[in-house]
Amino acid sequence: MMSLARIRGNTDEAGSAILLTIFLASIIIIIGIAFNWLVKEHVKTAQVLKEKAEAMTTAVSVFDTLLFAMLTGTLSSNRILVSDKTLIGFDKIPMNNQTLKVRDDISINVQDTNGKISVYAGAGNEFKKLIKLVDSKSNAGIITDSLNDWTDADDIPRPLGAESEYYRGIGMPYTPRNFSMQYMEELLLIRGMSWELYKKIKPYITIFPNMGGFNPATASPFTVMASLDISEENRKIIQDYIDKGLDIPDELFYNLTGRRMHSLEYDMFQPSRYLEITVTYGYLKNLYTINAGIGLFPTATAPYAVYYWKEG
Repeated sequence: MMSLARIRGNTDEAGSAILLTIFLASIIIIIGIAFNWLVKEHVKTAQVLKEKAEAMTTAVSVFDTLLFAMLTGTLSSNRILVSDKTLIGFDKIPMNNQTLKVRDDISINVQDTNGKISVYAGAGNEFKKLIKLVDSKSNAGIITDSLNDWTDADDIPRPLGAESEYYRGIGMPYTPRNFSMQYMEELLLIRGMSWELYKKIKPYITIFPNMGGFNPATASPFTVMASLDISEENRKIIQDYIDKGLDIPDELFYNLTGRRMHSLEYDMFQPSRYLEITVTYGYLKNLYTINAGIGLFPTATAPYAVYYWKEG
């Protein structure tokens, strides 16, 4: 008969073999699961990259087509009349930031910068009034004076403004540019400006210079009231003429605003050739956006100029 010790030895060896088999099987299963997860993640990443590449290519293509349509179209007070409707599917392009759907997943917005308040070389009463309209709690006087100190060439502060001494005194690692605004975000560096106020006023201002005058036909309600210093009631009267495509009589405009539509210094209702353009790609979610500032001016290398370009 087999000894008890030998029987126990065979049992231990069998148990060890089973444990080893289970261990190896567990490792193989874990590796299989990990590999399966890794493959799925690679597939997801590849799909995301594919969608991103398609979105980028489509957005750039639509932007180029839109630009060609604008360059070959006719500029009016509040829209660009397109010479060939088949280009983008419309015979006119509004310049008041109205959203146009090229297709379900592509939209475009075009804004005439004469329909905004320019902070390019400082700001005047219209900027101060805009601040009061969107946020009555902010100190419009401090912000306006500080903006003008930021862009002027000297180092002499205005009564409520701020020059180099002020920023050094509060420990800031910068001083005023003393030149025209180059980036909208510079406003966040200016005395008195908060992130909350910046977000509120950003849709109504531009870093492009106004060309020739203010254009109520492409401006938002807040911008019209601030720029012309008028009530909501008077703004609606002007807007009614714009919506109906009628020319507002100069006398009526004067009675509503206290100013003429034309003078030696400005011409109301004249669009700028500086435009802010947004092209957005995405159906249920935004996959790609192009924000660009262009000038419909010929350069040495192109029939237009690009002043800023943000995409992603």
